[in-house]
Amino acid sequence: MKAEEFFREVEEELRQERMLGLWRRFGPYVIGLAVAIVLATAAKVGYESWRDKRMQAQAEAFRAAETLLARDPAAAAAAFRELAGWADEGVAGLARLMAAAALREAGRRDEARAVLAGNAELDDPALAAYAALLAVQYGIDGDDPAALARRLTPLTADDAAFRHSARELAALVALRRGDRGEARRLLERLRDDATAPETLRRRARELLESLGPTTDGAGPSS
Repeated sequence: MKAEEFFREVEEELRQERMLGLWRRFGPYVIGLAVAIVLATAAKVGYESWRDKRMQAQAEAFRAAETLLARDPAAAAAAFRELAGWADEGVAGLARLMAAAALREAGRRDEARAVLAGNAELDDPALAAYAALLAVQYGIDGDDPAALARRLTPLTADDAAFRHSARELAALVALRRGDRGEARRLLERLRDDATAPETLRRRARELLESLGPTTDGAGPSS
């Protein structure tokens, strides 16, 4: 054997020995990392599959409850409340709103308002505000007008999500209090608000016309 070949073989054996030593030292960590990557990937895929199935189950339960609403509001309310008990927060909040609407349709107004009271504490400000608005609407015929007006005040702010509907309700509450001037002011503001839905603006015009002329005889403004 030539000297060059001998040294080459020795060098190769040393290289293999170094690799073997490195593998003995770090091999378990490499294997552990590989296993962790595989497990993480499997967990991610599994979670996504579970999440998709859960979302699908919530959607199917919501649709099933919704189909009951027209023919059996009480049964629909029960189905929506059951869904609210296990669904994700956003879906649960919406399900409670639907349950309240179904209970009101079934003539169980006090239960409907109790359900809405639970929604008032939601983290989602839009759902919480809508629940508060519906609670006022459900109580507009029997609750104390002054208390209703206080509950509506934050809902009529310029940055409130449902301010236009809240202002319409505030006008109706003002009429219950006998404050036609405040009702007229709110309705005129709603009528002239270009950002308000046209349906609300039309109703505001109709209510203003129904109020007749102002006390000073100037007639309703247009």
